[in-house]
Amino acid sequence: MKSSKLFLKTFSTIVAATVFLTGLSYLTSVPWLRDTVQKQEERTGRLVLNNIYEMAENEHRYLKAWRESAIDSRKREMRHIIQVAMKTIERIEEESKAQGLTPEATRKKILENIRHLTYGENDYVFIADYDSRLISHPDPELHDADFSDVRDTRGNLVVPPMVEGAREHGEGFHRYWWRRLGEDEPSEKLSYYKHLPERDWVIGTGVYIDDVEETIQERKQAVIERLRRHLHNTRIAQTGYLYLFDSDLNMIIHPNPNIEGTNFSDMENPVTGKPIGKELIAAARTQEGKLVYKWDKPNDPGNYVYDKLAWVRYLPEFDWYIASSVYLSEFRNTANALTFRIISVGAVILVIALAGAYFFLRRLTAPITRLADTASRVGGGDLTAKTDIRRNDEIGVLASTFNTMVDRLRDQIDNMENRVKERTTKLAQSVRNLEKRNRESAEINRMGEFLQSCRSEEEIFTVATRTMKALFPEDSGRTYMMDEDNSLRLVAQWGEPAPVETMVDSRSCWVVRRGQSHQEEPDCHDTLCPHCCEKGYGSLCVPLLAEGKVTGIIKLNMAVSEAEMADAAAERQPLMATVAEQLAFAVTNLRLQERLRQQSIKDPLTGLFNRRRLEEILQLELSRALRHGGRLGVIMLDVDHFKHFNDTYGHEAGDSVLREIGTILRSKLRREDTACRYGGEEFTLIVPEADKAGLCKLAELVRARVEEQVATVLDQEVEEPVTVSLGAAVFPEHGQDTHTLLQAADEALYQAKRSGRNQVVYAGEIEN
Repeated sequence: MKSSKLFLKTFSTIVAATVFLTGLSYLTSVPWLRDTVQKQEERTGRLVLNNIYEMAENEHRYLKAWRESAIDSRKREMRHIIQVAMKTIERIEEESKAQGLTPEATRKKILENIRHLTYGENDYVFIADYDSRLISHPDPELHDADFSDVRDTRGNLVVPPMVEGAREHGEGFHRYWWRRLGEDEPSEKLSYYKHLPERDWVIGTGVYIDDVEETIQERKQAVIERLRRHLHNTRIAQTGYLYLFDSDLNMIIHPNPNIEGTNFSDMENPVTGKPIGKELIAAARTQEGKLVYKWDKPNDPGNYVYDKLAWVRYLPEFDWYIASSVYLSEFRNTANALTFRIISVGAVILVIALAGAYFFLRRLTAPITRLADTASRVGGGDLTAKTDIRRNDEIGVLASTFNTMVDRLRDQIDNMENRVKERTTKLAQSVRNLEKRNRESAEINRMGEFLQSCRSEEEIFTVATRTMKALFPEDSGRTYMMDEDNSLRLVAQWGEPAPVETMVDSRSCWVVRRGQSHQEEPDCHDTLCPHCCEKGYGSLCVPLLAEGKVTGIIKLNMAVSEAEMADAAAERQPLMATVAEQLAFAVTNLRLQERLRQQSIKDPLTGLFNRRRLEEILQLELSRALRHGGRLGVIMLDVDHFKHFNDTYGHEAGDSVLREIGTILRSKLRREDTACRYGGEEFTLIVPEADKAGLCKLAELVRARVEEQVATVLDQEVEEPVTVSLGAAVFPEHGQDTHTLLQAADEALYQAKRSGRNQVVYAGEIEN
């Protein structure tokens, strides 16, 4: 009876499914489905066009990137050529000096050598003076020619913009149209120029970039060939195709060889009488980019009654129009074919379903009924009941699983209490471990917050100690920091006091030697670190590595036996390593901040404050003097004949002079005074609470010490002593703000220069 009911229910379900499939097959024959399929085919055609468009866009981006790279390469080449030319000038100057030539003879020799410096395809180096006269040029017609008003073929000045740019910016690039050496027709040229202020010259060179444009055109033709292969191999629906033309209606790519490469401006739309190319261009400007028109077919030529659909997209970078063309009737044919296939599939499914339903159900319901009877017995409390179904299909798997489930249920009931206790114990341990990990994570997060606010390395090590004490409360430990003398100094500790507060020779510590963690056994047997071993305690030391060096050590003492040592160290080391990593990062960050701060306010050559820091300190001291009614002295000094010294002895000797003057200024100033490098060979001293006598005395002391000391410490002998001129001014007599006070000191300095140099002039004593 039960089997009969199950059979009827299952058979009814299959009949209902069959009816559903029949209805679905009917629905496929209605017009809206055909319209949907047609729209999908149109979207597919548009997608093909968009893919080709994106391919062309990518090719343009590649060509653009290649052109920029080629231009950059030419710029680097020109910079290198100018460097070679400048090296040649320096070599000629040295040779002329050794030969005793006059400056005028040296000048002629340099200009003549540069005239014959050529490279590449008749590319050359030229030199112009400040009046835009080409004093060195390989072309005899242009050599020594006045170019102050010479313009290129497009009316742009050639040389004056380069002279102006060099004097204002030091170097730069200039584009203009000029003829290549030995040729008559002008080409676009890119020139690089550089200022030579010591000779009042502008040196430059240039390259013609027409070869780059020729390569661009070659690559563009390669792009067209790749697109031609793609377009010729791409079809939309059955006979639809893609083609490409430009704004002048030149057909660049077309599957018909009779049309490709021709101008189709005379090809008209037979309905509108307008050129079909113009209508395609107009369609590309619309939002849909779509054009529907009447056209003939290859098998019915001259009969323009067939609807045709074209999509058009414009690529302005190449001035290309990419279009596709397909007959609308092909979309409708595709929709009808799909509808027929769906109806056929539905009919086949209907026949198969009705034919196989009966045989399938007879095989399915019998074992399910037997399995249901066994389940009823188990539900009644008979846990010995089992099914005897043995099959290799899903029903056999279900029966086997059912028997296994009954066996496990019986076993669970027999052993439930013991398993509950065991799992409760494991769960409690897991909870404790999770709570411990949460506490450790919270402590490390709290440590990270504290580290962000630390302003010294000692604070960082103190935070480390607090964190380690919270993470390992049952152990004792301490943190050591590496001092400037490479000794390890105890910073903080918890638990048992440290037997060693300072390790004078840090190299005896194996953690410092190896830069890795190190552990010692509790019995101190065969120890490598006698200062680290503490009897009865196992020790674990972890290094703090910052910028590749050990900046400190975290040491942990564990009251464990020798047998427990390995497990205890393995348990604690990952957490200690995490703490050490964060601490090392904090130390590195702190040191980096300090270096950046020093670099922003210090002059790298002299070690004095730079001009930016000078303005800040001067404003601060001036505000303090205004507030308290005090005085403020300013001294400005400048190295005499410094340009001549550089030209005679070289820039390295000049740098040595500036460094030694910086050393003298630091040694002769009070703690509250400030020395700054104002710029070039000029320095400024800020002297709070200084009157005329004290300020002039300090200036005279600096002047005398520079004259006595600087020349004697140079690596090479100099013929005359190095001297400085100084100007002094005092607030409030000579200025009420930073600008006027510095201006007064600067005017006094230049009075000292005009009066013969190597002297001190007070602002109140300037002669008008």
